[in-house]
Amino acid sequence: MLVPVVEVSDLVVLKVLAGRAKDLEDVATVLRIQADRIDEERVRRVLTMLEEALGQSDLLPTFERLIAAARRRG
Repeated sequence: MLVPVVEVSDLVVLKVLAGRAKDLEDVATVLRIQADRIDEERVRRVLTMLEEALGQSDLLPTFERLIAAARRRG
C-alpha cells in the first residue's frame, strides 16, 4: 500500500503559508535538520507565485528570515 507524503520543500511552503507561530517554528526545525533536502529555489519560486496570487508580500521575506536564522545557528 502506498501512502502519499508531502515533499520537504512543499512542507516548508505550506508551513510558511500557514504562518502561525508553531508552523514557523516547524520550518525552523526542518531547515535545521533537513537543509540538504530542501530545494530553496523551488520554495522561493512557489512563495513568489503565492504572494502574487494572494496579494501578499510577507511569505518570501518570512522564508528568507527563517533560512538566515538557520544558517547562523549552523
